[in-house]
Amino acid sequence: MHADWISYLNTLELSPQTPADKQAILAPLNHLSVLSVTGKDAANFLQGQTTCDINALVDSKPALGAYCNAKGRTISTFIIIKQQNEFQLILTKDLIDTVRKKLQMYVLRSDVQLTDQSELLCITGIFYTELPLQTHLYQYPQLDNSYLFIGNAEESCLFWSELRQQQTIRLISSSAWLWLDIQAGIPWLYPPTSEEFVPQMLNLDKLNAISFEKGCYTGQEIVARTHYLGKNKRAMYQASCTTETDIPPGSVIIDNEDAVQGTVVLTTIQDKTTQLLVVLKDQAVNTKNLQLKNQNHDKITLN
Repeated sequence: MHADWISYLNTLELSPQTPADKQAILAPLNHLSVLSVTGKDAANFLQGQTTCDINALVDSKPALGAYCNAKGRTISTFIIIKQQNEFQLILTKDLIDTVRKKLQMYVLRSDVQLTDQSELLCITGIFYTELPLQTHLYQYPQLDNSYLFIGNAEESCLFWSELRQQQTIRLISSSAWLWLDIQAGIPWLYPPTSEEFVPQMLNLDKLNAISFEKGCYTGQEIVARTHYLGKNKRAMYQASCTTETDIPPGSVIIDNEDAVQGTVVLTTIQDKTTQLLVVLKDQAVNTKNLQLKNQNHDKITLN
């Protein structure tokens, strides 16, 4: 992340909580980074690597998608933005190097360049406000009246300064923004959860992040078989847990007989309660004694 952007954010007071009532919100999405995919073969290359239909993308209109391994397990989820013949993949910064290296293995002789833009581009989330269309501003998937601003440090600082002058807006932290993603069901993955789930376990089919008509891509056979044969036995749910213990992604969920029932995907703290996205076995949904496999066996409650 650019030093000037970090310095600017350090001058601000960012709330660790998302306001309970609907207020305009501004947040640095420091948990995310941009991987740019350029070159004359970029579209065809991504079409053969991702779950979403690259050929159906509209310029400057973000969409959700996933990148899978050959076994159909999701390496990373992402937001993708098309700009003519160039693409921006927005994913968690903890996975950007892994994804870049794995994609690079398939480039071969194609005219494709993969560039980690973590040090150049800053990502901002804006919630519950209406903004005029402008350069670097895009609709945020699955969240109404919400936007992404993606620019360099100078552009981002100027955008924040001008927006704060134009309207009353609440500043929140990157972790606080995750509560909005959890409510929207956007399953950001991190190293402990990468390559653990087929896309349907993350409800990506319900988020229109999978095309079942586009043809072959890495992992497509497993993803399609899961869809057409109905073999998916797990799904993602919103849940909560009252605990003083940190709950990292990848934490195991068990029942009162210590049988594994699921996995924590995403967490954030809201109003002293940890809010979660969890992937559970189908039969676990009716289990009343879901708990974390930790020292305190903290109880998990489905929202």
